[in-house]
Amino acid sequence: MSEQWRAVARVGDIRSGDVIAVDVDGTEMIVGLDGDRYFATQRRCVHSGGDLADGIVSRGHVICPQHGWRFSTLSGQTPEKSLLCLVTYAVRVVGEQIEVDPQPRTGTSS
Repeated sequence: MSEQWRAVARVGDIRSGDVIAVDVDGTEMIVGLDGDRYFATQRRCVHSGGDLADGIVSRGHVICPQHGWRFSTLSGQTPEKSLLCLVTYAVRVVGEQIEVDPQPRTGTSS
């Protein structure tokens, strides 16, 4: 894992079940809060290009607003088509800062 962490938000900026759009070094991502766990994925749905920043978070998945496809907030995988996967990124909280590692953790963007 890289040590290139980037601050993207502050604790309290994202409510549970919500996501925000961020740009980290030119890479469009979403950062969300699922219960008490933050996550980050690529911003565009690999199925239809839908903007996941307009999606919702439910039971460990981010849901695309265009076609309702669900993607795991941990792995980026979808039960709809196992070959399609979102790129995911490591997230950590340091003090009040939410930080993302810009190096992909999983998945391949299309």
